Amino acid sequence: MWELGEHFRNHVEEYRDAVHEHFFNAVPESRQIFALSMRDTHTSLVPALAWVIEHTEPGKPLLADVSAKLTQLALDHRRHGFPAEVYSRFADALVAGLRVLALTQYQYNFSCDVINQICETMAEAARESDAAGEAPAHSAQVMAVEHPTRDTSIIRVEAGLAVPYQPGQHFPVTTQYLPGQWRMLTPAQPSDGTGQVVFHVTAAGAASRSLAHAQPGDWWTLGQPAGGISLPNAGAGELVIISYGTGWATARCAALAALSTGDRSQVQVPHIFAVTGSPGAHYDTYFQQNLESLGVPVRRIVREEKDPWLLNARELAAGSDYVVSGEPTDVVVNEVELSTGTPPRFLLIGPAEEVGEGKEGLIKRGVGKQQIDVLSWGRDGRWEPEDYATLA
Repeated sequence: MWELGEHFRNHVEEYRDAVHEHFFNAVPESRQIFALSMRDTHTSLVPALAWVIEHTEPGKPLLADVSAKLTQLALDHRRHGFPAEVYSRFADALVAGLRVLALTQYQYNFSCDVINQICETMAEAARESDAAGEAPAHSAQVMAVEHPTRDTSIIRVEAGLAVPYQPGQHFPVTTQYLPGQWRMLTPAQPSDGTGQVVFHVTAAGAASRSLAHAQPGDWWTLGQPAGGISLPNAGAGELVIISYGTGWATARCAALAALSTGDRSQVQVPHIFAVTGSPGAHYDTYFQQNLESLGVPVRRIVREEKDPWLLNARELAAGSDYVVSGEPTDVVVNEVELSTGTPPRFLLIGPAEEVGEGKEGLIKRGVGKQQIDVLSWGRDGRWEPEDYATLA
């Protein structure tokens, strides 16, 4: 049903507004969980529904991978605090909104069937999670804030209980001054059972800028983590991580997780290339040197030799060298062995534009698409489901 999915995509705003009109009238308290601006409200709703429609055959149940994505989405949505029973109300709203799409009877019936399957799958996942006693979200207080550059903040938050997560997973994060808006942040160190989580935040976009300007004493809400990576076993080929900007936080977490295993013969320690616009944007060079002393190769690459005069960066650690290159993937390919033994795996982390450019550059230089995974986000910290990578 690709044509029907495309029809939904061509009428994103009309359909979304019709659904919300019905849902907000039926469940008035739901309005408070969304952004104040309707333009920023539930932006992924219609693309997600279109994707499910495109991957479902008429008269057949949802595919296993579709159900898996919906299950994860339901677990993510538990952070809003609604009971599983709300999905039946939302299904009614999704069906009511179909009136603006001018569907044929066959298309209408098929859409209703898919909508009901979606909401039943998500309601069941939410009920199972509730029954298992899994926390829908964590409340954490900002304990410390550093500003190594004008655009970057290192923020440590502390929850009352342990916050479990895996390397590379991201948390949906909001706070009282971001009503209805969530941004995805990845921790910069592995979960240690203390309830402390450290995030590196770039002030890009209004919502992310608000988080980057947090103050000690602020309270944040962290939803359940999603996505993640798995460090490959030793002997499975070199893992090369290319991080862009604060994508370094995920690379840092992966390196610490590999070092914490205690048995270097079992887990592959990654080879990291950290890419920034200028030298001062490498804001964590003291820690990078510590990693290098522990056997984690870290190569710093900058696109420009001079820092912008407004960057307000602190000094790099002594001996923190870097390579200047307008094409960072040239440096990577020149330094990574591609032609012998087991081919390396590449993981690209950072803003979608830079990650896309990096992936294209690797492919042009002979790296197979099957060797490349990505974790990327948009300008204001918004992630897309297809960007969740898991390395085998």
